[in-house]
Amino acid sequence: MSDAAPGRPRDPRIDAEVLAAAREMLVEVGWDGLSMRALAARAGVGRATLTRRWPTKAHLVLHALLGAAPDLEPYTGIDRRGWIEWVVTGSVELFSRPDVRAALPGLLAALRDHADLRNALWRTFSGPSTALFAGETGHDSEIDARAILVMAAGSALFAGLIAAEDDTPELRARILELLLPAAEG
Repeated sequence: MSDAAPGRPRDPRIDAEVLAAAREMLVEVGWDGLSMRALAARAGVGRATLTRRWPTKAHLVLHALLGAAPDLEPYTGIDRRGWIEWVVTGSVELFSRPDVRAALPGLLAALRDHADLRNALWRTFSGPSTALFAGETGHDSEIDARAILVMAAGSALFAGLIAAEDDTPELRARILELLLPAAEG
């Protein structure tokens, strides 16, 4: 029995072109200015092509910004301390990107209003992170990993959007220093 979907196979170049166009348009026109119709025109595809792949603008934008699944390559061979450093650094880098900054206001509202998308996003990114701690001694290792992920990503988001005047390398280094003792736990 085949797992292939009926019809023509999807052309991965179309996905890549649409996702690149979405990132470019977010920087140019922001969340509110990005429409599926305008994006389809920019990418040279029909609107139906987009809706077959991504049911909503929020799904498409999340895929454009974060990919279909987390990149676990940075986790390879690292210990808990390295993971915390990577999460803090990666969160700062993510929330500093112009396309992410342009998408955040509308994307946060979409995530607030769509629990299914919000929960899927959390599971997609927290699952692999917490799996790194599976098998560690102590019953709190999984909740610790989730808490660190929330604190690191949350601090990067808050510093970048709200405390922008204090979002300095020194502040980021101090956030990392405060989180690193969790590596000992």
